[in-house]
Amino acid sequence: MLTNPYVDPRCSHTTANGSRCRMLCMNAKTSLCQMHFDQQRRFEEDDLAAGQLLGPVEDLQTPAQINDALRRLFQLLARQRIPPRNAAILAYICQLLLTSLSVMERQNLRAETAPAVKQILARILKSPLLDAAAPSPDDNEGASASSQPQEPASQDTQSVPNITIANY
Repeated sequence: MLTNPYVDPRCSHTTANGSRCRMLCMNAKTSLCQMHFDQQRRFEEDDLAAGQLLGPVEDLQTPAQINDALRRLFQLLARQRIPPRNAAILAYICQLLLTSLSVMERQNLRAETAPAVKQILARILKSPLLDAAAPSPDDNEGASASSQPQEPASQDTQSVPNITIANY
């Protein structure tokens, strides 16, 4: 049995078009050059960071879940596990999610309360109190004449003026 004594010292990374990296392997234990080894390690760390960021949360549908994701994001940023730019983008996305959740809650509340509000308004508009307080068309003609204060026909200079609470 013949063994191949030749071991290729080149990096085993291949690109999308099928070409192979020309750099030398960084040591005998790995088949990658330093650049591709670091790249692979970053991908693995990013997957780990994403798993830590999301944790058991699958869908950010409640403010509590979004708050938990922001807490984890802060921890990863403080440990320098993710770049600050990526953290800022994720925080902005969380802000958009919170805003859209509050808008959706308001829309749902309006949809739930709209029939009740319509019923209340219908009761108010059909109320006999509203009919009694509304001026009739006949009152509008006499209202212009009665709205001006009328002077008494004969008034003594010595009489006490009639003051009522309605005058105040």
